[in-house]
Amino acid sequence: MLKTFVLLAVILSCNVNSEPVDFYPEKLCNAVGGQCILKDECPYPIKYLNRCPRQQHFGAECCHGVSIKEYRCHRFGGECVVNGSRCPYNLQVKRPTNCPAGTFCCILI
Repeated sequence: MLKTFVLLAVILSCNVNSEPVDFYPEKLCNAVGGQCILKDECPYPIKYLNRCPRQQHFGAECCHGVSIKEYRCHRFGGECVVNGSRCPYNLQVKRPTNCPAGTFCCILI
């Protein structure tokens, strides 16, 4: 019974919903214009290794891009705005799915 419970707890603790992992910024990565994300979630080849030293043991590397698993508008540098709002087409991001109905993600510059 205990083995079954432990196995179930391990399975439930796994990241089964494929949400992106949040890491905090590190100076070495920021200095080259990147952000610390899970290495396997970076959409581009990693150019700068070892620039997230405090989180590297969790799999973080310095990436120039947003995680391939990211779905939150604010992580793209945007904000959910009401449909019909003025937002240039090239600043409208379709990938985020957390904006409420009747809104879309607009990158803030």
